[in-house]
Amino acid sequence: MQAIENLIESGQKIGLSISQEKASKLIAYMDALLKKNESINLTRITDEEEFILLHLLDSLTLLPFIQNRSIKILDLGTGGGFPGIPLAIMLPESQFVLLDSTRKKLNVVNDIAQSLGLENVQVLHGRAEELGHESIYRQQFDLVVSRAVANLNSLSEYALPFVKVGGRFLSMKGKEYESELASGKKAIKKLGGQIIAIENAILPQNDYEHVIIVVEKLGPTPEKLPRNSGKIKKEPLK
Repeated sequence: MQAIENLIESGQKIGLSISQEKASKLIAYMDALLKKNESINLTRITDEEEFILLHLLDSLTLLPFIQNRSIKILDLGTGGGFPGIPLAIMLPESQFVLLDSTRKKLNVVNDIAQSLGLENVQVLHGRAEELGHESIYRQQFDLVVSRAVANLNSLSEYALPFVKVGGRFLSMKGKEYESELASGKKAIKKLGGQIIAIENAILPQNDYEHVIIVVEKLGPTPEKLPRNSGKIKKEPLK
C-alpha cells in the first residue's frame, strides 16, 4: 500500500492524477517485473522508489502530450515495457503495440500484461527497419513513442515510417539532446516530419529531467526508408 500512495503523491507533484485503481495496477506491474528480473535481465533499476520515479512516472510524463485518448499507439523498443505498459494502464481506450527485437523480454511483458487484464496491449517481435516496410504496420499508427537510446536521426528513421500522416512521434531524450538536433531535424524532414515542440519533463526529484521532442508527420515517408540497420547506423540521414 505504501508504494501505491507514494506513486499517487509523486504523480500529484508533477500534475498527474492517478486513481487508486490504476496506481494499484502500475505497482502490480512493477512487482511482477522485478520478480521476473531475478532470472531475466529486464531492468537495472531494482529499488522500488527509483523504479516508481524512473520507470513509471517517467513513462507517464508523456500523458499531457496525448490529447486523444482513443488512438493506436506503437511503443518502439519497449524493453521491459516502458513507456508502453504504464501508458496502456492509464489509457485503457487506446490500443498499444509494444515492439522489441528481444523475444525473451517481450514474452515476460506480454505474460504480465495478460495477468493484469490489459486487453489493449499486444506485443510485436521484430526489427523496426523491416516491419516499417510491411503494409500492416507502415503508416498505421496515430502515435509512436520511444525511450530507446539512439541518436534522434537514427531513431526517427526507425519510428516515422510507422506514423500516419497527421500523426505524431514522441521521443524522450536526456538533457544532452541539443547535440542531436541539427542532424535530427534534417533527417525528420526527409522522413516526412517536422519538430513542432521540445518540452521539458521534470520529475519530482529536481536532479532528473528529460525533454520530450514532439514530431508531427506532415507527409508520407519515402518508400526507400527505412534503410537496413547497418546503413542507418553507419550513414545517418543528413
